[in-house]
Amino acid sequence: MKKQAGPVSPPLRIETVRGTPYEVAGRRLVPVARIVSFGQGRATIGRDRLHGWAGGFARVVPLGVIEETEDGQRYVPIRDATGKALRGILASAVVITLLAITLWRLIHRGRGR
Repeated sequence: MKKQAGPVSPPLRIETVRGTPYEVAGRRLVPVARIVSFGQGRATIGRDRLHGWAGGFARVVPLGVIEETEDGQRYVPIRDATGKALRGILASAVVITLLAITLWRLIHRGRGR
């Protein structure tokens, strides 16, 4: 019979959270971010045995800022230009590599081993 201590939360959690508001030039700015976290652990406790392991990660991605003024509030998204550029470079590298392999195979197709 296994016993479990306390409530168990799911190992993968995705949350959208609001940060601490800042007052800037008569405006109130509230940061918004997405937190993706994963945590897993296991333990065996018994007579003459004690084993355990745990692991996890967390990733925080800024999404935008809520700007609150006297006129109301609006959401200003944060654009990740660097991430977009890096994804484009990666895609280009994959395409160029596949193209080079294809050309190499076409050139060497007629030759014997």
